[in-house]
Amino acid sequence: MAPRSRPSKERRARHRAAAERTARRDSLLALLSRIQRSIPVTPTEAALLRAHVEVELTDADTARTALGRQEAQHRQQLAAAHDAIREAEQDAADLAEQLLAYRAVEAQRQAYADTYAGRLDALREQTGEALLAGAEEALRRALTAEVTLGRVRALAVDMRTWCSPHGIAADYADRIEQTLNTTPEPQP
Repeated sequence: MAPRSRPSKERRARHRAAAERTARRDSLLALLSRIQRSIPVTPTEAALLRAHVEVELTDADTARTALGRQEAQHRQQLAAAHDAIREAEQDAADLAEQLLAYRAVEAQRQAYADTYAGRLDALREQTGEALLAGAEEALRRALTAEVTLGRVRALAVDMRTWCSPHGIAADYADRIEQTLNTTPEPQP
């Protein structure tokens, strides 16, 4: 049998505060009931009534202040999430556009190289070293674009775990993934 652990000081303090609050409210209800039935209260009971009401008012003010701070913090977090979502969407759109441009350039280069005259012109204009450098640069840029797209996809997946009102972060994550999974039509 495992030894029973003693409640922490914080837990004992919470239980004590809850018990005090319950006793105070029971006392308030009894006093208010007496007043409602027109039974006079003693000066001691009137002082007790006032003390209980003041404590309840202080607790209510403290709770409202804490709630206001939490609401402000949630608004800041929501604004930050909206900014991150907008930035991720813009990055995704930019990368999709860049990838489309790379594909169009590659298609044009391939069409040009496929023609005999294009091959001759390409051979005249470029040396083997320049072709290799261009191919390496194109490969590097394509790999960078793919890695960046992977980061955007990972951010969209991560956004699904964010706590946001009405699931806004998850909705934006869906929109980002839809944008990334859609191949835009080449523009002339």
